[in-house]
Amino acid sequence: MPKTNRKLARAVIERRDSTGETYTQAREGVLATLTLPETERQAHAFRAAVALRMAHAGEDADQAATAVEHIRELAECNGWPFADAQAAYDDPANQVMCTTCGWTNGMACPECPGCGCYNGQCTGWRHGEFMDDDERRARNECPDCGGDSTNHYECRCYDDEA
Repeated sequence: MPKTNRKLARAVIERRDSTGETYTQAREGVLATLTLPETERQAHAFRAAVALRMAHAGEDADQAATAVEHIRELAECNGWPFADAQAAYDDPANQVMCTTCGWTNGMACPECPGCGCYNGQCTGWRHGEFMDDDERRARNECPDCGGDSTNHYECRCYDDEA
């Protein structure tokens, strides 16, 4: 048992934020695992998060375990609580649309039929927003001289030859 209620409350809040459990569930888990070493406590919290994920998303145990690992990484990278990271993970706009280019559903261009792999004549703003420097350079290249045709500084086609 922690020496103070404050330490217990901190441990419960930490577990709640890392697993998505309610405060009461997290408190019961912390109290049940107080005498265990830290690694076993973490494993217990992970199993609880997987069980909650299975109930929340209807996934099997392997899918839920993978999802909980990804959600924890997302939460740690962004400094978010587990619930916020889980909401971002489950958001349909953040689901990967194309495994080749890595675009998500939220990146889909409204002016073309698909993802970043599409190489037609789309002028959609999302393609420009998510292009890397090489793709942007190739798109803006002048067909005659090879310079940047958007600002005419590098394009020599318009130079006065007089």
